[in-house]
Amino acid sequence: MTLYNGFLIVASQTVEYIQTANFCGHSIKDNYPSAHITLFTTKSLLPHVDQSAFDLVISDDVPSHVRTKLYALSKTPYTNITAYVDADMECTHPDVSTLWDQFPEDVDILITKIRPYNGKISKWKNGELIHHGGFFLYRNNPHTIAFMEKWWQDYYLQRSTPWPYQEEECPSSLKQWDQFTFWKLLNVDKIDVKVEFFKDDARWNFVNGYKINETKNPIIFWHHTIPSKHINIGLGKQNARN
Repeated sequence: MTLYNGFLIVASQTVEYIQTANFCGHSIKDNYPSAHITLFTTKSLLPHVDQSAFDLVISDDVPSHVRTKLYALSKTPYTNITAYVDADMECTHPDVSTLWDQFPEDVDILITKIRPYNGKISKWKNGELIHHGGFFLYRNNPHTIAFMEKWWQDYYLQRSTPWPYQEEECPSSLKQWDQFTFWKLLNVDKIDVKVEFFKDDARWNFVNGYKINETKNPIIFWHHTIPSKHINIGLGKQNARN
């Protein structure tokens, strides 16, 4: 069976993320019954997966990592368009079924914008984070999949090796953010992928803390974000994120 377009959700490291992924999957199905949804998770968390929320669950060789989502992106089962959705999001409007129509034919990645007032860091001496990694569409073509593979590889090195930049040029507080890796791939490595923003992007990724006037239209995805006091249980000092 060829899977053409579909949603990809990733949950790892904590039961809390599996629980929110289950809820996210059901919320998409409630508003878009024919949607195809894939979950990537680790084998240890499989007992907590609500199989009825997903059409496909992948756990073989899936690593437990703070950004397992980056590992999963290049391994999408969808042959045309993948919609990556953070596990802690909730679909609340049937306009979600128009998602694939939002994607221009000549674009590789369609993404939403970071709101600087709602983030921990956005600008530094040499750059600015503008791409929000919590929700985006991407094409299954060779150069975009190669970009996704490098996003994972470079982020893994970013988190596991000494920070290679001067503090005044790129502060070490950027080290935890996969959005910085995304920025580096586009602006330093200059990888040739075409990235654009959703029109009325707050409808598609309305993050907890956004100002209500960010959109005048009904919100399609609310991004609730899980409090760290819940997701860090049992992980010691490690920052648990998907």
